[in-house]
Amino acid sequence: MFIDTHCHLNFEAFEKDYRVVVEKARKAGVNKILTVGVDIETSKRAVEIANELEGVKATVGFHPHHCRALLENSKFQIPNSKKISNIKNQLRKLARDNKVVGIGECGLDYYEYKNTKYPPKAKAFRRVGRNLQKQVFGMQIQLTKELNLPMVIHNRKADMDVLDILDHFCKSDKRYPTGVFHCISGSKEYVKKVLEMGFYIGIDGNVTYSKSVQELAKIIPLEKLVLETDSPLLSPEPNRRLRNEPISVKITAEFLARLKNISLDKLKTSTTQNAEVLFKL
Repeated sequence: MFIDTHCHLNFEAFEKDYRVVVEKARKAGVNKILTVGVDIETSKRAVEIANELEGVKATVGFHPHHCRALLENSKFQIPNSKKISNIKNQLRKLARDNKVVGIGECGLDYYEYKNTKYPPKAKAFRRVGRNLQKQVFGMQIQLTKELNLPMVIHNRKADMDVLDILDHFCKSDKRYPTGVFHCISGSKEYVKKVLEMGFYIGIDGNVTYSKSVQELAKIIPLEKLVLETDSPLLSPEPNRRLRNEPISVKITAEFLARLKNISLDKLKTSTTQNAEVLFKL
């Protein structure tokens, strides 16, 4: 059995055929799938899909990219602190569902996106965006510790700030949450720090074509590795121009087994056990 620990069946790309996609994956041996929320709307949808389909679980969270939504003008100017508190309350309520197994996708993202659904407010976002991301990330660190759930952490070009925020919100009790660093990137030194903090690391389809990710994958111990697709994104070779689906977790597994010079059965067994332990599947 394979487990896709990170996909987005709740995205528009799967709106018309998510049931077919899950069934196709199941027939291919991908028997468990985690659908990951990135804002309140997609978190609600993740919970709905998890309750509908056997073998599907959900996480609920607020992705750093969607912090842009907190800058939107409204008729009444609501303080960001109140908006963040409201998000926390909504996530807490969603997390009560027994199909929810984690908090996230959350973290920090300093990449400058050219295409976004949000109006062009780049200057405003650069001015306050990173601080806002840190507040929203910190809120979810507190929530995951409160609920004793693992985190799904997103990092893009914010390596040390992610670790600093984790330290900041955990220094009082010296207790880090459990969780996974999704779609790993960064330096080898950074990955070693992540491992030292006890986190698992997710490997996606980009390992099949990214030399930098391949070098990181080589140093990740098998007992800390989980498989992800991030579908509909990050299709592996040879399917990079196609929509990604949970079934492609097998392609990533096969590539990783060759890269780490181990049998596919050994990699499958280990990554499945890791996922089951981390998310209590």
